[in-house]
Amino acid sequence: MAILATLASPEVRVRRQISSILSSIASIEIPRGEWDELIPSLCSNAESTENNIKLASLTTLGYVCDEIKPSDINDAVKNAIIAALTKNITSEPENLESTRLAIKALPNSIPYASQSFQNPPERDFIMEKIFVACSIADEEVREHGLQSLKEIASCEYESIEFYF
Repeated sequence: MAILATLASPEVRVRRQISSILSSIASIEIPRGEWDELIPSLCSNAESTENNIKLASLTTLGYVCDEIKPSDINDAVKNAIIAALTKNITSEPENLESTRLAIKALPNSIPYASQSFQNPPERDFIMEKIFVACSIADEEVREHGLQSLKEIASCEYESIEFYF
């Protein structure tokens, strides 16, 4: 789809609008079993060295997770979303914007992470990344890290109670 190419726009506002449009289209097509390649493509783009594509893909993943139900996608895609977001959470100052977007999207993705929270190494990795976000000096990143913890406590408390 040609609209995906617009994710590389140098303009932040354009990327945000395209992300919103993509998630709206995804909310219709993904439940119908259409456009199955969108989320894997976004997850792959989240690892891109092209910063604009990476940032736009992280934003879009956050919007998509807010729009579609976990039952609309399979476990492999759910795991790919969680991996794409958590891998982009880092304490490295040069990656602050990707960390900000990934941790901002993470609370919307927690309902997709049930399987990951049943696997101790995956659960530990997710929790480690959230704790990293909570320790970053940037107030917005910390706020979204705490929102992620709140969402995890609501959805997966039995799996994570020993962290607290």
